[in-house]
Amino acid sequence: MLAEYKTKTNIGVGLGIIGQIIGRTLIDSKATGEILLGTVVILAAIIVFIWGCAQYAKAKGHSGWFGLFGLLSIIGLLVLFFLPDRRKVVRA
Repeated sequence: MLAEYKTKTNIGVGLGIIGQIIGRTLIDSKATGEILLGTVVILAAIIVFIWGCAQYAKAKGHSGWFGLFGLLSIIGLLVLFFLPDRRKVVRA
């Protein structure tokens, strides 16, 4: 895994998960304005999460399009986790 993508992955995935939790909390509050705000926050968090998953796929040497597994949320992140690392350094 390339170090240059590691920070981007952590930021994208972390903010994506936190944003989804915050958005869900706002939606559960049942106030009309907060439901709309919660929906917007969740959509933005999903986009950030997908971007973080794309960075993770690139770090492992795969196409950034594999980041679309982020649409499956944590399940998609697990799929990316089990993808082989094509950039792994082989030591003799």
